[in-house]
Amino acid sequence: MKLLVSSSPHWHSGSSEFKINRDFIIGLIPAVIHSLYFFGMHAARVISLCIAIAILSEILIMKVFKKKADPYNGSAVYLGILFAMLLPPTTPYWVVIFGIFLTVFIGREIFGGLGSNPFSPVLVGMAILELSWPIHLNVNLSSVNYNLGFDCHSPLTALKSAGADYTSKFSLFELGLGNQVGGIGSVAILFIILGGIYLLIRKVIRWEIPLFFAIGVVGMAAIFRAIDPHVFACPWFHLLTGNVMIGMFFLSTDYSSSPYSNPGKIIFGLGCGILTVLFRAMSVHEDGVIYAILIMNLFTPMLDKLVRRPKELKLHILE
Repeated sequence: MKLLVSSSPHWHSGSSEFKINRDFIIGLIPAVIHSLYFFGMHAARVISLCIAIAILSEILIMKVFKKKADPYNGSAVYLGILFAMLLPPTTPYWVVIFGIFLTVFIGREIFGGLGSNPFSPVLVGMAILELSWPIHLNVNLSSVNYNLGFDCHSPLTALKSAGADYTSKFSLFELGLGNQVGGIGSVAILFIILGGIYLLIRKVIRWEIPLFFAIGVVGMAAIFRAIDPHVFACPWFHLLTGNVMIGMFFLSTDYSSSPYSNPGKIIFGLGCGILTVLFRAMSVHEDGVIYAILIMNLFTPMLDKLVRRPKELKLHILE
């Protein structure tokens, strides 16, 4: 008698929605604290508004769909914090509200709810905002009363408008410390990395996607750099700017929209990194992380098929 055994797990690992979301939130807390230090009440306004609207949106949508809402599992809180990390501290409140509502509604609930989303919900909301109101996602330093102590221009904006020669004024060391203009999480790159390491240690995420995401970015950027060093920036510049770090550890590792097989994770991570640099170098978009991961989400079902075929086990039945 033959029994086909698939590669899926066959017993509970002990994890729960609350535990997983709790670890993701803990991984983002250092970055949140650091961004509050830099941006003050401007960051607090965006983060608190994202969390509140995410929870309210989930409860409202569940009532409309006549489903049981569970605001205590931490998923809405995590979505709110992660979405806020991608927004500039000067984002208008109505853009924040609209964006996080779309994240919960279109990005997650409209596909069936938690665990059923084919795309990372945060990326869906951000993509809609970037395509609809890109001007409101630019950092307006004139409305923020603080002195960052570093160049007031976004490194990726400088690269897109003036070429790689202009980016030499940005120190890689300073960029690694987060001394750059961008989203709320852009000033906390070091703490994003520490949060990612925490998730790896806790085994909430696996190492394949982050590692090969970085390899894809560095490898593709090195190719462009070799073609024309005056136009294309060095690989380390791409790795330390924009949403690459938060994309590596938090956006691309979304459980529902990323592959579960090891070969699939490797290809997925490489694709995200390569497409990120392609978008930056060949498109009108300054930071291609969002669109790169969204495109790779489309290939997740196909990549999952790379897992080994089920093995045939012969069972001897005692009569």
